[in-house]
Order: sequence, then structure tokens, then C-alpha cells
Amino acid sequence: MNLKTKFAALLLVLALAPAYVMAQDMEFKGTIVSKEEKSIKVKTKDGEKMLSIGSKTKGVENATDGAKVTIKYTEKDGQLRASEINPR
Repeated sequence: MNLKTKFAALLLVLALAPAYVMAQDMEFKGTIVSKEEKSIKVKTKDGEKMLSIGSKTKGVENATDGAKVTIKYTEKDGQLRASEINPR
């Protein structure tokens, strides 16, 4: 590998790193307040949060009113999107 190729590879890694970090799931614990077709409202220690859910959300069956859950989510354009809902 010559120096130009190594430099190009390094630039590519640095350019893609922020997208990788932003795409990772974050997590919080709370209690389901309500569930609608495409969203859930969850009460956390910091207040209530509204998250969108969809066909790719794992564990939607765990989102029943009053259920204590751990939710993995991503944030995009200020919108919280649940990726996984697990009982506690």
C-alpha cells in the first residue's frame, strides 16, 4: 500500500465515523403511558417522551399500558424512534 492509498483510506474512515456514532442505539428505562398505532408515550425520570414505532421495532408486544420497559432508540431530525422494547 502506498502513502496515497493509506491517506485516502484514513480520510474515508474519518468521514464515516460520525455517521456510525449517530446511528448507534441509545437506551432509557421507563413506564408505558400509552400506545398508538405508530407511537408510544413513555414516562421516564426526566419526564414523558414520545417515540415512533414501526414494523422494524422489536418487542412492540411489550408496550402495554403501565408496563415497565427498557427502550433502545435512535434520534433522527429531533424524532425519537424506538428500535427495541424490552420488559424490565
